Amino acid sequence: MKIAWKLPAFALTAAAVVGWLAVDQENRTRALSVWRQISGAGMHGEPLPRKDWLASPDRTASPLPPGVVEVTESPAAAIGLKTTTVKIQTEPVILRLTGVTDYDPATLTVVRSMFDSRIDKVLVDFGAVVAVGDPLLELFSTDLAQAKSDYETARSQWTRDKKVLDYKAPLAKSETIPRKELIEIENDESKSRLQMKLAKDKLLVYGLTETEIAGIQNEDGVQKARLILRSQADGIVLKRTAVPGNYYDAKDELMEIAPLDHLWVRGSVSELDADKVEIGQTIRVIFPYSDQTISAEVRGIDKAIDPETRSARFRTSIPNPGRRFKAGMFVRVLLEVPPRPGETVIPRESMVSIDRVDFVFVQQPGPERRFERRNILVSKETSDWVIVARETSEHPGLVVGETVAVNGSLILEQMYEDRLIVEGKTSTARPRDDESFGKPQKASTLKSH
Repeated sequence: MKIAWKLPAFALTAAAVVGWLAVDQENRTRALSVWRQISGAGMHGEPLPRKDWLASPDRTASPLPPGVVEVTESPAAAIGLKTTTVKIQTEPVILRLTGVTDYDPATLTVVRSMFDSRIDKVLVDFGAVVAVGDPLLELFSTDLAQAKSDYETARSQWTRDKKVLDYKAPLAKSETIPRKELIEIENDESKSRLQMKLAKDKLLVYGLTETEIAGIQNEDGVQKARLILRSQADGIVLKRTAVPGNYYDAKDELMEIAPLDHLWVRGSVSELDADKVEIGQTIRVIFPYSDQTISAEVRGIDKAIDPETRSARFRTSIPNPGRRFKAGMFVRVLLEVPPRPGETVIPRESMVSIDRVDFVFVQQPGPERRFERRNILVSKETSDWVIVARETSEHPGLVVGETVAVNGSLILEQMYEDRLIVEGKTSTARPRDDESFGKPQKASTLKSH
């Protein structure tokens, strides 16, 4: 169907009022009054003009392609229609996220007794800061006493064999005793030395120091069953399950120590932006209560979306100089997403969103002021600009250098819908019957203009 497009200025102003009503509820009455003063319609109950906005019997226009609207010079000036050029995306996108500090589970030290024992004393409590070698627990164990006795026996046997070897080695050299006898003595000394070493290694595994092992010979039976379990790492006691008087076996966890020299930061990113986060991206962690900012990188990303929060978690590691930061602190996370090839940038006012469909009006080449209504896929948007995703099979995207409408995008959408009505087609946007005209629309249906 051939249609002559000629939109009077007052009708365009009316369409603009619809946009104002959707955005600003408080100005609805004033805007409607302005519309009546301009058009004179609706003053005495007569219906507002609709299809005749597009009627122009005195002008024969060339047929417009589907999805294209044309604006002549006068209406364009009336609505303040402005255009801009599509630009390539060059700056990184900053995702402003939240996070929380946590201990690094890969560096947690689990304290176990390594043998069945009874806890006599707990020397540090939950939350205590400890260093390597600090005493943690006093243990009593018959298994430990047996291990110490085995070491004493092995050491005593080796001492005897060593003395015999030292005595008979010169005799064998002077051929006072047979060489065969010396070889047997050397074998005995070697075996007893190995047994002593194995018994000592067992005590070292149990957690005894060289000094404590050297003092075993001065202990009686009860003292041999006692041991002070010491810390093997610097950090804070994150968990304490040991209770004095209780018995524990070698596999039971008595304490857990977390390092304080660094912390993890766990952040969450919405499902919509989850695909933008990659390992190695730059992160700035801001501690709002201390005005401290630390730069880091993304170290890990969850492979699944949390079904409750509909977000994905990522993590990084930050240093903790002076141990001033603690686990469980809330932080702000600024994540820099590098530009992606093929993505473009347009002003926020250029995009119109209706029924969750985003589109822009792209000016066509030629002397006529014609605009193509084109759907786009939004990669990221703020109150000032929109990043348009690269071309896909469903969304053609935008080309750098193309011209899009800025001011007047919503009025172009009204023109597009009016053309569909005149041509007898169904509008893909919100309904616009005469009864709803001049009534406030839901703000969620309009994002711009």
